[in-house]
Amino acid sequence: MNTAKFSVVIPLYNKADSVARTLASICEQRFTAAEIIVVDDGSTDGSAAKVAALNIPNLILVKQKNQGVSVARNYGVRLAQYRHIAFIDADDQWSPFYLFEMNKLIQRFPEHQCFASNYQKVIEDGDYRDPKLAIGDISPMGCVMDNYFEVCAKGDLPFMSSSLVITKRLFKQLGGFPIGEAMGEDQALFSKIVLQGSLVYSPLVLMFYHTDSENRACDRNIPQYILPFAQRLLAKVAAGQVDKAVAPFVLQYCAAHICHLAKINIQAGQLANAMQLLKHPVCKLKPLHRKLFCSWLMTQFLFLKIISLTRVNH
Repeated sequence: MNTAKFSVVIPLYNKADSVARTLASICEQRFTAAEIIVVDDGSTDGSAAKVAALNIPNLILVKQKNQGVSVARNYGVRLAQYRHIAFIDADDQWSPFYLFEMNKLIQRFPEHQCFASNYQKVIEDGDYRDPKLAIGDISPMGCVMDNYFEVCAKGDLPFMSSSLVITKRLFKQLGGFPIGEAMGEDQALFSKIVLQGSLVYSPLVLMFYHTDSENRACDRNIPQYILPFAQRLLAKVAAGQVDKAVAPFVLQYCAAHICHLAKINIQAGQLANAMQLLKHPVCKLKPLHRKLFCSWLMTQFLFLKIISLTRVNH
């Protein structure tokens, strides 16, 4: 039986405090990566120098001016020598058995071109939390995931970019990660994968997604509008380009996305933005979320009004 050869692609931008930990998790794999490609996207904090100083034998470090994570990942894939591309961000970690289990999935499902695994979130102070997944029981041997949008509409994403393996051929066919989209570029690719092909999924926790690391894009940017990937999905459904059996779940997925954006805008005090998001018609497909966030929003408006009146009276 032939075994897979993995090209690991890592986009790097100002992760000096995290990248060595990420690379250590790759070097400690029970199934060795054939090559590691680090694309430094114009870091200014010495991240690239830290990578170079580690002297990892099968690592290639390339540099480009700052153009965003999608350009960095796409460039890394173009440089890759091998069929299977394994992505990992420069602040995440793999279990020592990640590539071992991905190889087993590839051998069990040789006709498929995309593979992914479950993960855990690492919060502050090393607190590990399971994502809230609406998947049900899945064999630890893995299975074909044919209900991605339904799963995402009812809970967290079942996998992340750092727990995704895709063939170079399929990646190229799908056009890679979209350029110029600061957030949601991963969900854009995931959606293309499941709409145009199939994905094999392992329920094993094989990746650790760090929300406690430095310089995270989702911390720097709070979207005021629906992200492009969801806009495109809504347009596809409206144009009748999505299978009728899948379309309702795509709409619920988009509704969940918009409600999530409203939530983070409320948390950031951007109440007008949150109100506009919750007015989107598709939000009606998540009535409990919409009602909860509308109530929270009204409470925040009332609180600010009381504070304002108190200041005037004083």
